[in-house]
Amino acid sequence: MILNMMPAVESHNLTVTRGTTPILRGVSCTIEAGKCTAILGPNGSGKTTFTRTITAQMFVTSGTVTVLGETIGRTDVRALRRRVGVVNPTAGYAGSSTVDDELSAHEAVLTGYFGSIGLYDKVTKEQREHAHHVLQQVGLGHRCDLRFSLLSTGEQRRCLIARALVHKPELLILDEPTAGMDVAGCEHVLATVEQILKQADPPTVLMITHHVEELSPLTSHVILMKDGLIMREGPPDQVITPESLTELYGCKVFVRKQHGRYWLEVLPEAWLELIRTREQ
Repeated sequence: MILNMMPAVESHNLTVTRGTTPILRGVSCTIEAGKCTAILGPNGSGKTTFTRTITAQMFVTSGTVTVLGETIGRTDVRALRRRVGVVNPTAGYAGSSTVDDELSAHEAVLTGYFGSIGLYDKVTKEQREHAHHVLQQVGLGHRCDLRFSLLSTGEQRRCLIARALVHKPELLILDEPTAGMDVAGCEHVLATVEQILKQADPPTVLMITHHVEELSPLTSHVILMKDGLIMREGPPDQVITPESLTELYGCKVFVRKQHGRYWLEVLPEAWLELIRTREQ
């Protein structure tokens, strides 16, 4: 949902330090409203920390972050969070604290209205109907009454995407939404994301991943992040190259584009080089 065409997220010289350890080091970027932006990088690059600053879950050491026209640290965070939907990296795993596992899929989605683990508030008829509609949109209408814990990992993840969408957020953050999933489950989630992006009035989507294969063909901007810095950014075809991804991951890779998606390949010859590098 485009808000007067202003950027959905804008950071200027954003720095986050914990103790003496820098996590983000002067990150400046703009995420356009109504489009899909991907932040791509290896584990420990600062991707998740960046998303946590957007939702005010981590304090900023220096610099500024503006989200949906509101500057973090100078706005009502609770009100801002109601405009943002988040699916986090651990969603759907056993013991996840995102929702109560004993809730039905329908009830789990309804918790998205309140940002709660359980369903403690009174729910209106309109909310129930809309939650069911969103479950149908992610392909889980037939699982509506099944207990959340009995859903497959992929189904749980799609249920949590529905939970993030139920209050019609202006910004949807997908932080490694396919983590720990098999191929079929992963593709179900990616197909769901594609469907969201093809809506007439889609939310701004921020996809956080370390797998280039997960980027939607509708991704308009890619940010490469490494060691808390933005290494490179721009349109996908300019950024996703063998040279840039080799530098990003510290491993010689090849990349090809097919049917609108990118595919990464590491040749076995690179393995010996990796082992020698580690031994040195």
